[in-house]
Amino acid sequence: MIVRRYVVKDMPEAVVSIRKELGKDAVILSTKKIRVRKWLGLRWQTRIEVTAAAGSDIPLAQQVVMDRRNATGTDPVPPVQDENTRGLASDGMAFTASMRQAAAAYQSIESKREYQNVERSMDLSLVLQELAALKTLLAERREPALTASDTEGRTLEVSLQAYLEEEGIQRQHGKRWAQMVLNAYPHVSSLAEALPLLARVIISDLAELSQPAPIRKESRVVAFIGPTGVGKTTTIAKIAALHVLAGQRRVGLLTTDTFRIAAVQQLQTYAEILNVPLAVADGDDEVSEALAELESCDLILVDTAGRNFRKHEVIESTRRLLRSIEPDEVVLVLALTSKASDCRCVAELCKPLGVDKLVFTKLDETQSVGVIPDLVATFETPVACVTTGQNVPDDIDIISIEQLLSRWQGGEQDG
Repeated sequence: MIVRRYVVKDMPEAVVSIRKELGKDAVILSTKKIRVRKWLGLRWQTRIEVTAAAGSDIPLAQQVVMDRRNATGTDPVPPVQDENTRGLASDGMAFTASMRQAAAAYQSIESKREYQNVERSMDLSLVLQELAALKTLLAERREPALTASDTEGRTLEVSLQAYLEEEGIQRQHGKRWAQMVLNAYPHVSSLAEALPLLARVIISDLAELSQPAPIRKESRVVAFIGPTGVGKTTTIAKIAALHVLAGQRRVGLLTTDTFRIAAVQQLQTYAEILNVPLAVADGDDEVSEALAELESCDLILVDTAGRNFRKHEVIESTRRLLRSIEPDEVVLVLALTSKASDCRCVAELCKPLGVDKLVFTKLDETQSVGVIPDLVATFETPVACVTTGQNVPDDIDIISIEQLLSRWQGGEQDG
């Protein structure tokens, strides 16, 4: 008996293979759905396992074939039977006849199913071909044929968008800025030529937001917030040092970071070096008393604890803290070594806290600066300053986005 096993995507494929190998009288014995591994075993796909046999090898099928031949006029001569076997033969013939009818009915049903499946597959294929032809026709009528310059322009646009996404700029801004470059400078043909123009377009689009926005002279209380490990305390020390060296304002430090080990001691060390007063508030109820201790100061820089702003309770506790501090400015500190998507998430979560300015730290530890104009454009919030290392007060710069984007033109790499 010739039996074959086929693993196929659908029944029409199985029918074609079975008839090709086993003939038109082949019989399908069983079908079932199975799962097979693809792509080096990394993915699973659903297939149909079909078991079939040649029709001439199955006794029941042989009888059906004989019946078909008898119908054409070649009926075989019935065997001679004696009286002893006539009863058994009669029963056997009745059984055989019933089996013949069942087999014929089964094959008729299977043939109809196979034909329907093949017919459906062919109908679907024709429909898809017609849809593809209509789509091509509509495209040809709606759009003129692309010239070489059009193709080149689209390729450059894709390259610009890919570059901006790699720099940390989200797609909506990247696509808009890339199109602005191509519209304003249609003769640009390479990415190297486009990058300086791209920086120019972004700066023009951001307008006043592209300029640095340090702490205002009229601001007295400035609160710094941000996630853990971004360098808020060191940044506050650098800003305090700049104002102390300028000699125009009496600076005071206030910390509410009593969660982190040695946080108060770290800021106390900076306060002693700079010879400025330090007050500590362990909770919202102590803030007013701490501010009173710094009443003689013209500028109070408030260091808050680094928290996980993804938690709703952290946002609420920070909101209560800021309400008790009543700052003139709220500065969000973010690290450029964080993922651009994480920076956007934190900035979005902190919007209810009334963020006025952004500070970006660890510029010296990354080559990507795209997240800076991206966040400025998204939240319409300017940058106060950037930090480029651990040295106090040297590693801090108040620079424009134009200077930051000079990296795209091979400019300074460390601010």
